[in-house]
Order: sequence, then structure tokens, then C-alpha cells
Amino acid sequence: QGRANKMGSFFTLVSIENMKLWKRISTKVMFLIMIILILAATGVYKYYTVSQKVPNTIKVSQNWKQELQTNIVLQKIELKQAQGSTNKMAKASIGSLEKVIAEGEYSVKNNIKPETQKNVWSRSTDFASKAGYGGIIALFVIIACTALVAGEFSEGTMKMMISRPYKRYEILSAKLVSTIIYGLELLVATFLLNFVMMGILFGFSGMGAKEMLWTSSSIIYVPAALKTIIVFLLDYLQVLNYVIIAFAISAISRSRSIATGFSLFLLFVGSGIVQLLAIFFSWGKYLPLGMSNFSAFVTSGAPIGGITMTYAIVLSAIYFVIFAFAGFYVFEKRDI
Repeated sequence: QGRANKMGSFFTLVSIENMKLWKRISTKVMFLIMIILILAATGVYKYYTVSQKVPNTIKVSQNWKQELQTNIVLQKIELKQAQGSTNKMAKASIGSLEKVIAEGEYSVKNNIKPETQKNVWSRSTDFASKAGYGGIIALFVIIACTALVAGEFSEGTMKMMISRPYKRYEILSAKLVSTIIYGLELLVATFLLNFVMMGILFGFSGMGAKEMLWTSSSIIYVPAALKTIIVFLLDYLQVLNYVIIAFAISAISRSRSIATGFSLFLLFVGSGIVQLLAIFFSWGKYLPLGMSNFSAFVTSGAPIGGITMTYAIVLSAIYFVIFAFAGFYVFEKRDI
């Protein structure tokens, strides 16, 4: 009974934080901007394909299987050269080559002919990646997170929260959960609107299609709809990396500008630098954010040879716990 009451009390607190978040004009504006961006981006893309007469179908040779087998032989030679090379950039291509070879062999073995036209799911996923929706969602969620945590310090409302009959870790947990929920709301809205717009503009062909899904070690044949959902969820896992950093810095520094600025620097610059370090130095693969682009493991192969998606997710989970602990610890110990 006591545990149920405690859970109910926490959910009430999450509801309060969620309400506070949505009361902010910036929260509503960011959601509206996301909708406008998707409508504009898909519209511009449709205009471009029509004006440039981009073909909607892909030519597939009658001898596609023989051609694919020839390509696999060449790709295996290229893979062997990359594995034995001392060039770091060459080694970075190992993951993508392994994926392409595995897909080719699976197609030949199971007689899966390449599609002459992209299905609506793959078209939706490809465009979402090119449009950079994941980065935009991360940007908006970081702003929401710093407003909900560091913003309350600068606005002086954190003291009022502390005076209520809630423990500090409960208050901070509710803020983190509310931020994650806001990110999920953005993700779902982006996924649905992008899919609907791509379907309206290019057709809903291939709704029941199946596609190959690379798991870093093998190929599984799954519905294209499931693959699309997996890619979007993996993109959101990457967003959570930046959210927890923004959350920790907000709780430690109490400065919204510092938390937002540093988090955005990591989002747009820092992660790229860390990934380069991971490519050129063996110790770089243990750094945070360097391999947080989880969807890339599925769509284009491991960014660094020998690294699996499981390793990348586990490493990110460890840093998630470390940053979260730092934020909670400082928030518990410091005077408000």
C-alpha cells in the first residue's frame, strides 16, 4: 500500500512537471516549428524530384544475381585489404563493407530481388535521416531540459519546489522523466507526420514490404514498418545521450546558458570530434558520444570496425548512469 502511494505521488509530480513544461511558450513553439519543418522539407523534396525529373523507379538487371555475386567477390577483397591496412580511415569502412556483403549474400541465398521502387517505409526512413530530424529533436529536448532544471534556479522557483513534501531526488527524477516524455512526443509526431507526408506526396506503395535488418553480426528479414520504427527509436536513444548531459550540467551548474551552450556544442561539434578520436586512437572507442549514432549501425554499418551496436548501447548506458549520478549527487548535497 505504501509503495503504491509513493508511486502515485511520484506520477503526480511528473504530471506537475509535464504541465509546467507545456505552460512554457517555448515548448509549444518548438513543437510547432517541428511540424512546420517537416511539412516544408517534404514539400521542397517533392518539388525537387518533380522539377529535376528524378526517376521514381530503379532499373534492375535480369542478371541481378550474377552481378551481385561479382560485387560480393570484389567487396570481400576490399574488406580484406581494409582489415589488413594501417590506414585508420580505411579501417573505418570495415563496418559498412561487412553490412553490404552480408546483405548481398542474404539476397543471393534467399533469392531476394532488389526492389524496383522504394517502399513508403524506406523512403520515409531515408528522408528523415537526410533531413536531420534526430538532431533537431535533440536540440529542442536539450532546450526543454535546461529550462525545466537550470531555468528554475534562475527564475527562483526551485526553492518553492524544495519546500514541498517531496524529496530532492524525486523532484529531479520527475523533471528528467518529463523531459524524456516531451522528447517521445516530438519523436512520435515527427515519425507519423513524416510518414504521412511522404505517403501523400510519393504514394503509400509497399505498406506490407519486408527488408533486411543488419544487426552488426547477421541479417534478419523483418517488416519494413518494424525496421522504420527501430531506426527512429535508435535515433531517440542517441538524443537521450545529450539529454542526460544537459540534465547533469543543469543540476550542477544551475546555469541555463552554460548547460544549453555546452550541450549544443557537444551535439553539433563535440560528437564529431570524439568520433574522429575513436577512429584514429584505440582508446577513443571508450569515450562518450563517439558511437552514439546507434541507427547508423543498422542503416550503414558500424562507424568503427569491430564495434557492435550492443557495445555502443552498453557504453552509452554506463555514461548515462555516471552523468545522472553526478547530477543527482550535486543536487542533493548543495544548498538551493
